[in-house]
Amino acid sequence: MRALPAEFRRRMERLFGEREEYESFLKSYENPPVRGLRLSLHRLFSLYGEDARSVYETLLSDWGLRALAGSDAAFFEGEEYFREFILDERRLLERSIRPGLHPYHEAGLYYLQEPSAMQALPALSVRPFDRVLDLCASPGGKSGQAADRLSLLEGGILISNEYVPERARILSSNIERLGIENAAVLNEDSDRLSRHFPEYFSRILVDAPCSGEGMFRKDENAISEWSPENVEHCIFRQREILRNAVSMLSPGGLLCYSTCTFERGENEGQRDFLLSEYPFLRLSFERRTYPQRGPGEGHYIAIFRREGEDGLLPGKTGRRLLRAGGRIYLVPDSMPELRGLRVLRLGLLAAEEEGGELRYAHALSHGENLPLPYLNLRRGDPRVRDYLLGLELRAEPSEIRSKGEQGGPDPMKEPPSFLSSFSFREGEKQRKLVFSQKDRGLMLLCFEGAALGLGRYRGGRIKNIYPKGLRRSI
Repeated sequence: MRALPAEFRRRMERLFGEREEYESFLKSYENPPVRGLRLSLHRLFSLYGEDARSVYETLLSDWGLRALAGSDAAFFEGEEYFREFILDERRLLERSIRPGLHPYHEAGLYYLQEPSAMQALPALSVRPFDRVLDLCASPGGKSGQAADRLSLLEGGILISNEYVPERARILSSNIERLGIENAAVLNEDSDRLSRHFPEYFSRILVDAPCSGEGMFRKDENAISEWSPENVEHCIFRQREILRNAVSMLSPGGLLCYSTCTFERGENEGQRDFLLSEYPFLRLSFERRTYPQRGPGEGHYIAIFRREGEDGLLPGKTGRRLLRAGGRIYLVPDSMPELRGLRVLRLGLLAAEEEGGELRYAHALSHGENLPLPYLNLRRGDPRVRDYLLGLELRAEPSEIRSKGEQGGPDPMKEPPSFLSSFSFREGEKQRKLVFSQKDRGLMLLCFEGAALGLGRYRGGRIKNIYPKGLRRSI
């Protein structure tokens, strides 16, 4: 760890007041960062069904996962499941487990996230039918947390926005990996969004760009970039974002403001700004965390409730196909109109045009429990690594299992037709999806039941169609 900026140390000493607490804070920087993991319970339940408990308990015991204090739980088949956990680094090292490179990570079964940051979203009390906006969303940890609490069937939707284009692309990739079907990823300015969505969202998260003091232990670049001038710049930018966020909050809705800094001006100062500027807001929750007091790097969290009646109710929704350029998306009916905004991803990418033909997209393998033949690879099978490297695989016909509809066409001989019931408008015409004959033999590649992606099977060989941008290097 490089030396902390002198002015930062003076500010923290004033903030704590007590010398003992301040010394404890400085000493925490001698320890390695604590890592967290958030399970995607929606994906766990949809992939494994009645076997979900076995997979859940195996992860907890083998990886030494410990539920994070404040983590809420979901119930499935009468049993309780927690979402947010602390990683046991010693256990992982002993068992040579690298969570960021594990096939379960590629399958979107979990997201690696800083423990302090994981505490903000549970405080926002997201309901299955909420309209959620994550205004400063990249890389996507809190968006994934919100999506895991939403229900597509009850009309819940997520708008996940990031202003910086490169960060927005990273956000989009993570939303795809997590198999989130009821989300749109935008690359927009908060002012443009506020004019598009007046008083629309029932839950808004502003994980604001900040001076990043809570990143010092994890990222030495955050130390070199820190300055009192940057703190003031962040305060100005945060205030602008918050003004736009408040204008998009519906009556009775909740706004979560969070940062990973310790600066009072960026935290309590913004709290006081909101309460004085907007008398219809009420502070309902506030918390500071520090690295010397618990797991994680430190966070500030404040929840505000807007006065008024919350008229949002659960609804039932279907899905439709929407064509945008050469892409076909499977979009919830509850998704709002986004015309005129910069949209990177809309719902679930189902297909892409290639040479005048439609081809199934990789995202579909993560978002849908597809009725396709599949090869289920087990731990220790070298073909898992080969698939993630983009290499061709061999498989005996007896290894291929079928998820096809009974009595339907053999999907190993004909293109799959499970999306044929969906149609989309093209001008004045209504068109159904017609897929390329090249998609004969389309199949899923799975790791212990979790889909990694697609391949094409023919004559004992599987052509690898794992996206080149995701493939690992040797």
